[in-house]
Amino acid sequence: MKSWLGFVVVILFSACNAEVKDKTSDRKIADTESVGSIRLNTKDGIIDTVLLNNVDTAFIVKPKPIEDDMGDKRKEYIIYVYFSDRSLPVLKHKDAIGADLFLAEDLDGDNKPELLLRPEWFSSCWASLNLYSIKNKNWKLIKKGSMYFCSDQYPLSKRIIKTAKGFAMLTDSLTDDKFITLKKEIKF
Repeated sequence: MKSWLGFVVVILFSACNAEVKDKTSDRKIADTESVGSIRLNTKDGIIDTVLLNNVDTAFIVKPKPIEDDMGDKRKEYIIYVYFSDRSLPVLKHKDAIGADLFLAEDLDGDNKPELLLRPEWFSSCWASLNLYSIKNKNWKLIKKGSMYFCSDQYPLSKRIIKTAKGFAMLTDSLTDDKFITLKKEIKF
């Protein structure tokens, strides 16, 4: 028993005195998050994750909030949308601090999806409604309208409808203190 106890003490002593190599470098490493190939300095922005369907995910890189900011603390407010499907290009949208997204079906027959984006801003239930399509390997704004998203009568998933001529986007307006919904034809 004494020899066993002596053996354990020797092992513990040698383990505590073993040379430990420090593999840290002297260079300063930024505090970052990584999503695939996205590298983000966490001092500058944050990432929201949006599930688009059963297999596609979007990552919205948005500016980090500034205390008491109401849209006057930065020169520009830009979001970037990255996709888990790497065949989809990165989308850059100005005048937003976040976004709601809806990946629509192929509306123009090019075998690529279209994307509805409702940007978030600091206040108000009114927002722009933006339909993007991939053209020449980049997202192109095809149709823009407005929506009153607080009522949720027509969420993003119900904003594109099939018509006799093709497709239309449902937009909201205010006329004589009444909300109305307009059908705007989508032309590619």
